[in-house]
Amino acid sequence: MVAATSPTIDVQAGVTALEEDIPRVLRLLNAESIEQLGWSRPNRLTLLIPMTGIMNAIRDDYLLRLGFQAYRRWPPSAQFVNPTTLAYQNPTDQQFVPRLTSSECHTHTAYSKPGGGTIQLICCSAVLEFYEVLHDVHPEHVWRETDTFFKTITAIRRAFGSAYSGRF
Repeated sequence: MVAATSPTIDVQAGVTALEEDIPRVLRLLNAESIEQLGWSRPNRLTLLIPMTGIMNAIRDDYLLRLGFQAYRRWPPSAQFVNPTTLAYQNPTDQQFVPRLTSSECHTHTAYSKPGGGTIQLICCSAVLEFYEVLHDVHPEHVWRETDTFFKTITAIRRAFGSAYSGRF
């Protein structure tokens, strides 16, 4: 296990890296624009990604907000948000968070932070908050600066496919 270190914020580097990586990720997905994928970019540091969970033939739609304030040195911030407000307020917005329980990706609506307080946590080494709560991580799962936000989206989508158990 590798001891986690606290991420550093570098907004300009995050914006620059996101601008570089959007075309790379679009090529991987064989898409011409983020809009073609149903994604949106409300500001320079944020991507909104629709996600879907299916359980017992019932479809649940979610909205994942990715933030790039510490990106590329660190993974994007990730949080499931209320699609109307584009924010998450605990406990009011818990129903907008999927129950994901895979070994790679586990969701918490109110995770206790070191030093006090709680946050929504997508417990996944491809998410910034994982490092902010100082999780230890296996070397093979450590975020690398060659990774893109596609790794984050893919890890969360895999959990929807294998470990989705409805809404909180």
